[in-house]
Amino acid sequence: MVDTGISPQLPPLSRRIRLRHLELLAALGEHGSLKHAAEMMGMSQPAASKLLLEAESLVGATLYERSNRGVLPTAAGAALVLRAQRFLGLVDGLGEEVQVAQQGAKGRVRVGVSPACGAVIPGALAAMRVAAQDVVLRIEEGSSASLLERLRDGRLDCVLGRVLDSQDLEDFDTLHLYNESIVMVAEPQHPIFSKSTVDWEDALSYEWVLPPQGAPLRRTLAFWLARQGFQDPRCLLESTLTLANLAVLRENQALVLLGSISARQFSEQGVVRVVPLPFDGIALPSVSLFLPQDDYAHEPVDIFIRALEQHVRETLA
Repeated sequence: MVDTGISPQLPPLSRRIRLRHLELLAALGEHGSLKHAAEMMGMSQPAASKLLLEAESLVGATLYERSNRGVLPTAAGAALVLRAQRFLGLVDGLGEEVQVAQQGAKGRVRVGVSPACGAVIPGALAAMRVAAQDVVLRIEEGSSASLLERLRDGRLDCVLGRVLDSQDLEDFDTLHLYNESIVMVAEPQHPIFSKSTVDWEDALSYEWVLPPQGAPLRRTLAFWLARQGFQDPRCLLESTLTLANLAVLRENQALVLLGSISARQFSEQGVVRVVPLPFDGIALPSVSLFLPQDDYAHEPVDIFIRALEQHVRETLA
């Protein structure tokens, strides 16, 4: 045989790497431990170590540095873990697409919604049903951070939430939707409404339902009250669940903060009344829709985006 000096070209990585390799990389990214990744996959740690070596051989790069303290991803490893997690999320989504299609629907959209941003979903759903009645909308609620992680992994199609300075958004396209202000509300028969005028001393004499310690709104509120010379309010409950908060109001003489859109909706339904107190100088982060960058075209998602924009434009302009 004549040696031409030309190395044979390897098949594309997609034809060499196996789903099991990607599952291990995704598990390592989630747990940061070979032992825990092996347990998650139902295999021994030596078998997981061998599988990782196979993946590194196929890729042609070291993906994890080994040490006495465990394994740490290299730059190549971190990049591949992110891709593996997203790929597996897309595969899981493909299975859901098949199930939805078998039920006669055109498709489904998996939307993550942070607790304070769900007020626009009913209107967006109504607009979407006019445009396409055969698209299923699936809502998952959670913190912005957890939802963005699921979006990054391909387990959600988009996330409706607030932009926070501390969040890493470079992996996402961001569609700004609207801004809203903070409003204080109470149960319609709350004693605070018996006064002809309400001041901050009145409000601070009652217990409040507040976001958890460390939440951006909680920190902003504490700083703002301190600047006005007021103490922190007495906290009855720490919660970001709007419906749970409103249920607490019915049973307790407490006050709660809502975004102005949610406050208006619940006030129109007779669930709450707005406490006329100004929150000058406190700004909520804008509400935006986050989408994965460089994603393939997905018609049901496009239908949802257009419906959401239409609802915001018609009702919040």
